[in-house]
Amino acid sequence: MIRLTEQARGRWSAVFRIVAGTLGAYGLTSLATVALSLLLARIGMSRVEAVTAATLSSFAIFAVIAMAAFHARSAARAWGWLLALGLPLALAVLPLSPGTYP
Repeated sequence: MIRLTEQARGRWSAVFRIVAGTLGAYGLTSLATVALSLLLARIGMSRVEAVTAATLSSFAIFAVIAMAAFHARSAARAWGWLLALGLPLALAVLPLSPGTYP
């Protein structure tokens, strides 16, 4: 079994936190943007306006998620929060998607 030094563990933690703060935040933001645009269209906003409003809000959403990922105590906790927030959003997108319900 390979033992990592304290310095190596710190570097790997930083790498995983950077990946969570960039790619993980991007994935969660895109999922939130889809859910928000579908929700806005469902409550009566035109599709073009719903997508525009959701896309504009995605910049703020991404910034908050990225900051939270870097603020987490550990990289594992950051990934846990990303998954915990992503699962309900993914489940919310399914019934809101066009063609799912008549």
